[in-house]
Amino acid sequence: MKKRRILVTWFVICSFFLLTASTSFAQDFQQPSYPKYTKQATITWWTWTANPDKVIAAFNKVYPNIKVNHPLIGGGSAEYNKLTTAIKAGTGAPDVVQIEYQYLPKFVGTGGILDISKYVKQYKDYFQPWTWNQVSQGNKIYAIPEDIGPLALLYRPDVFQKYKLAVPKTWDEFAKEAEQLHKQNPNMYMSYFPLNDGGYITGLLWQAGVRPFTYTSKGWKIDLNSPKAKQVINFWGKLIKEGAVQATNDGTPQWESNIGKGIYASLSGAAWSPTYTIQPYVTPATSDWNAADMPQWNTNGKFVTGNWGGSTNAVTTQTKYPEAAALFAAWINTSAASEKLDVTDVSKGGRGQVPGNKYGIQQPEMNAPNSGLNNQVSGPIFAKAASAVDTSFEWSPWTDYVYNQMTVEFTNAANGKETWDQALDNLQNEVTVFAKSSGYKVVSDGTQSSSTTKPFSLLNTPALPVIVVLALIAVLIWFFRRRQSSVKI
Repeated sequence: MKKRRILVTWFVICSFFLLTASTSFAQDFQQPSYPKYTKQATITWWTWTANPDKVIAAFNKVYPNIKVNHPLIGGGSAEYNKLTTAIKAGTGAPDVVQIEYQYLPKFVGTGGILDISKYVKQYKDYFQPWTWNQVSQGNKIYAIPEDIGPLALLYRPDVFQKYKLAVPKTWDEFAKEAEQLHKQNPNMYMSYFPLNDGGYITGLLWQAGVRPFTYTSKGWKIDLNSPKAKQVINFWGKLIKEGAVQATNDGTPQWESNIGKGIYASLSGAAWSPTYTIQPYVTPATSDWNAADMPQWNTNGKFVTGNWGGSTNAVTTQTKYPEAAALFAAWINTSAASEKLDVTDVSKGGRGQVPGNKYGIQQPEMNAPNSGLNNQVSGPIFAKAASAVDTSFEWSPWTDYVYNQMTVEFTNAANGKETWDQALDNLQNEVTVFAKSSGYKVVSDGTQSSSTTKPFSLLNTPALPVIVVLALIAVLIWFFRRRQSSVKI
């Protein structure tokens, strides 16, 4: 993976959804032809998407000889931790595994993901170039795109009406209404800031035009503490300090409880959020949610938003049935029957997603009422959001480390141990040291000079072993040279 250009360019979402931004969708659905598979095979699929039984049942109508098991393994970091352990152990990994785009390069780099090019290359034209690029490295294909996650503002109309709030069109309006809401009801917050969720925070930075990582011919440019990044982070930091926004960790029982209690009036959500972030935790009294456009930083500029998540289905190198596993991954993300399930509301047996291929969004179910948003027809809102994502955004090969250090630094800032500017400066330096110590060439952009890293903070970075080894080598060289000098005398 060293020096490999892991450029995850989210381009062409615009053209993808510009074709579908109207409230009516094309009725023609194209799907590729699939090969025969006559052997008996049993494969395991790790996924956190809803209604996997429905997907498997549809697959088995075509391939009854391929049995698919789907144990409950957890989603996101829970699954990734288990997958990492299984890959290191050389056993215990599933045949097919759901992996978000930003994490796929990491698992490919560990050697745990199979190159499935020979089984799936014929499906390339079914996907838009940007999603296919996400799963490809050169001529090798490591996964099949599943869904995407353009951001919108999810909010509770009942709360906004009760406290006479308008749906904010700008972040300035958002801040004013956040302060107004918390003043009227100190037990409520306009939103939360998930200190432990680098994907969520990256989506917010993405919308503001922050480009934390850029690969150049000379190496990686790291720019985590740019003025734009500081604008975004200080915006949320100020609201946290004023009590208008709650700093918390999402995905925890406490956070789930807070969603259920209805203490948040809004959140920045991806296209999959109504299904997977809101619907599982609300109660009848707190289920009144709708989607709206993301607030904007510039009132007169082009409408823009960010992206959070989006997944693939990859085949691991531990599978005993690579062809069957690759066929399953391809079929569930390309067939008409499966795409119908993909865009169908969870309450009706679907997966509640915005597909990552060309044709799934043409299904009429994409324009159906969303039960996760109080039956609002939210498809056009997320289609508009997808068309407003800057697809030139790039991921680094160190997503795990970046997200972990974000949690450390932003937690310190939220607790008043450092300023939010310092948190970003420290993050900049920590990630730069990590990248260099991992063997990557980093291009200095000058932002590192603003560092306010605390003394000895590097002791907590991966650079420490490198420094220790270099120091030991220097001591040994000095010792032997001195000994040689003594012998000559």
